[in-house]
Amino acid sequence: MERFRRSSAPPRLRTSEATGGNRKRPSFGRAAESFQNKLIASFRSVRKRAEENSEGEISSSFFAGFFRLPNELHVKILCELCISDILALRRTSRALNDLISTCGAPLVRFWLRHKLGSLHIKLYPPPSPNEADIHYLLAMRRRHISSIRLTRELANFVLKDRLKHTNQRQRQMWNSVYEKMIPLVFAVGYFLEQHRRVVLERDLGQAHFRSDIGYDIRTTPAIMGEERLIMKRLDPCLRLHYFFTYLFIVQVLTRKLRPPTCAGSVKKFVRGWNAHPACSEDIAFVLVLGGIGQVAKLLACENYSERQQLLHSFISGLSPYESTGWRNRWRELAVTSPALLDDIPCTSIGITQLDAIWEPLMAELMKPGCREFSEAQKTRYAEVKASRKYINELMGYDILRGRLAEGDDSEAEDGEEM
Repeated sequence: MERFRRSSAPPRLRTSEATGGNRKRPSFGRAAESFQNKLIASFRSVRKRAEENSEGEISSSFFAGFFRLPNELHVKILCELCISDILALRRTSRALNDLISTCGAPLVRFWLRHKLGSLHIKLYPPPSPNEADIHYLLAMRRRHISSIRLTRELANFVLKDRLKHTNQRQRQMWNSVYEKMIPLVFAVGYFLEQHRRVVLERDLGQAHFRSDIGYDIRTTPAIMGEERLIMKRLDPCLRLHYFFTYLFIVQVLTRKLRPPTCAGSVKKFVRGWNAHPACSEDIAFVLVLGGIGQVAKLLACENYSERQQLLHSFISGLSPYESTGWRNRWRELAVTSPALLDDIPCTSIGITQLDAIWEPLMAELMKPGCREFSEAQKTRYAEVKASRKYINELMGYDILRGRLAEGDDSEAEDGEEM
């Protein structure tokens, strides 16, 4: 570009430059202005460095004074924060991470006394005061968030756009769906988590020779004995509601993992829905190994194709032959032992069949000679199983119509006419 400018300049200017003619010199005012700008810039840079140094000294003196505070004040300050703020502090510096780890036991005692509910403490008893640490609170937070997310997806599946075309009474009744289902979903998450623990303890410790068998997933029959011990920790008055919540979760998950029935053959071909829908083994795999957290992720997908892709990535991500990050996936499932992780490539893991999870146990407890449930509960259990209206039984009213299932709705009709 510079070469083009020189060649295209008028001949008169090139001649004057070559002969050393009168050149235009910069004026004294412009030179003074340039010098002033450079001087002001230098002053600003010096001031900026001084301010940064002073801020660093103030921050360092503040942190030094903060760490010199008594441990009781540290605990008092940390107790005023939520778990997300504590996690952010842990990532700030190593000193704050060590401080939070040191105050782990008092934090756990405070949250047990003022924050956590009775259901959380009953299902997941805290460790002894000397062994309590911040990881207990992090695990409880993860389970609680999974319960909230799955409850939101279940409520959205049921309600959809019906709230836009209803009266005030129906809105008030439907607003109770979210609050009522959170503890039920949390208990179902506990049952599935303990079921997974039993399955992994049974199979991961029995590694075979690599020449005999490699990584394998198979289906196994029910484990009613272990499930009976798990269910004993649940509230006896709500055991039937917990089971209906589990059946409703399976019902929604099964519906979401198959293409829409109204779609024709052309639409299925265009959208790529010709592939086989998820089978019962895949759903059992997600329930046992993924738990309610993975179920919430699947239901949060916008369409059927995204759910199929997420399901395939979750199943293949646990295989050491299909994923390079399978160790991290298994660590997320609470398999932290290096010896067990090394045995996974030569282990055969048995996943309970979908119709054998919890259902055979409840069928046995509902027999005429068993005294676990009353006769009224057994009769109601048979009616709900036959109708498959689990959500109506959980809410106590016909959720699609927004009225009591067995009550008179004459007052509601009068209110609508007014």
